[in-house]
Amino acid sequence: MKMTKWKLAASCALLGLSTVGLHAQSDPPQGPPPGGGPHGQWRGERGGGPERQLAMLTRRLNLTAEQQTGVKALLEQQATQVMALRTKTPSEQATPPTAEARAAERKQMDAIRDETDTKIAALLNEDQKKTFTDLLAQRKAAMARREAEGGDGPPPPPPPPPSQDR
Repeated sequence: MKMTKWKLAASCALLGLSTVGLHAQSDPPQGPPPGGGPHGQWRGERGGGPERQLAMLTRRLNLTAEQQTGVKALLEQQATQVMALRTKTPSEQATPPTAEARAAERKQMDAIRDETDTKIAALLNEDQKKTFTDLLAQRKAAMARREAEGGDGPPPPPPPPPSQDR
């Protein structure tokens, strides 16, 4: 009887360990939910990298495999250029950037983005170009809204605590 209980306990332990192993090997969910989250498809790319941008453009523009390869290379090149622009030396990190320095960096980033957009458009057919132009207009409008709302400034102060009046 003791041997049967021991075998049962060992079998349960083995089953539990194999379940943990299978769970650890399963793929985690990739990226945000479809639709790019609450900030739209372009804003969601912030921090999402070229893969998310490529997925969104593939879905919205119905890119061919050949177009996907070209667009991916352009988006990766853009990400590398932006990362190089944002990488600061230790002495630059020690002092906060001036408004002029932030404006100059923003202008360079806009130029990198515009160059990438032009190269992407060259890979598209006429119908895709129309849709891409619409997407760019939406992105620029969203960026203008964020800028008007003070998107480049410090975060807003926290809301006041709820009153305890009863």
